[in-house]
Amino acid sequence: MPEQATWAGTIDLAQGKVHVPFRMVLDLRSGKPAGYFLVADEKTPIPEITRQGDSLIFGFSEYGAEMRGMWNGARLNGTYIRHRTRGDTLLNFSAVPEVASNIRTEVRSSGAEFPSGKYQVFFEGDDRSQSATLATFWMEGETLHGTFIAPDGDYGLLAGNPSGGKVLLNRFTGWQAIAITLEQRSGMWTGNYFFHNDKPRGFTLSAQADIDSLPLPNRRTTMKNPEAGFTFEGLSISGETIRSSNDRFKGKPLIVDIMGTWCHNCLDSGPLLDELQKQYAKDGLQVIGMSFEISDDVDLAKKNLQLFKERNGLTYTMLFCGSLEDENVNKRLRGQLNNFFAYPTTLFVGRNGKVQAIHSGFKGPGTGEEYQAQIREFHELAEKLVK
Repeated sequence: MPEQATWAGTIDLAQGKVHVPFRMVLDLRSGKPAGYFLVADEKTPIPEITRQGDSLIFGFSEYGAEMRGMWNGARLNGTYIRHRTRGDTLLNFSAVPEVASNIRTEVRSSGAEFPSGKYQVFFEGDDRSQSATLATFWMEGETLHGTFIAPDGDYGLLAGNPSGGKVLLNRFTGWQAIAITLEQRSGMWTGNYFFHNDKPRGFTLSAQADIDSLPLPNRRTTMKNPEAGFTFEGLSISGETIRSSNDRFKGKPLIVDIMGTWCHNCLDSGPLLDELQKQYAKDGLQVIGMSFEISDDVDLAKKNLQLFKERNGLTYTMLFCGSLEDENVNKRLRGQLNNFFAYPTTLFVGRNGKVQAIHSGFKGPGTGEEYQAQIREFHELAEKLVK
């Protein structure tokens, strides 16, 4: 097995109906192997890599997933496993060092059509007056980039190469295994969305200029009692129980981020929140992450929160607030919030303890200008909090 190499692979989605290419870089030379997945130029670190003889195990503890592969002298073959209480999802994969790869990325043929700009997405079965999902696409060199943006955030950066009026955009990061196929028919782009082994979802694209004009029925998260302060309680990584009633928070402006270490949009929002805390620390601003995890295992949650903080270089307080089970979420969140639906959901809390603004979801770097506008919005809201 090569000690240091860039690998090209494919992973099977939708019960093997689509073979999604992926790339990864591995350095196995030291006693602590390292590596990352590549989507275009975006790098996603692999949190834990274990080498056992000719076997490699990649651990994605926060997401409750792992990859197990066996090197046969020419190829790494194995299975991606997503563990859930209702049953595991298994996806077969295969990868080879790129120098020996017979996996070819299609080069865009001259005059090949490809979508560009913003579109409204209509999934099969959607009410065409109610769709609230946007797609955005742009070309860099021979590679088409794009993503879908839903009310709770974007799907992450996808990339692929147009060829003959067809496009396969893909994203594999260990957390996400998704693909979008696109084909132009009668002047309209149609396609399928693939997620793990789920049944593909067909969709069509319609020209759309601005996400702000998309309908968001019953999707505005608000406080049930605007005059009451938002309350929280959770366990820190060190094992301390921290509550909103603690003296450390009295008279302080707060940003409370409802999140999970399994949530890729939360990965995107973390660095911005850390930046805000550092910028306004002199004004007393504190950021609190309320983490709801796949499992209610306390030790596992502490491990995942520590990994999450280390990966992003985060310094703000993060609390384990229990599992994603409805009973827990209803008790802690829905008793205080109307229409809670998105991870992350970010609350901007004034010095008087009252919530001044709520932002649902997060649009990551793959959304381009939407991401930049969101950064400006968060800075403006933080500025108002500290005045």
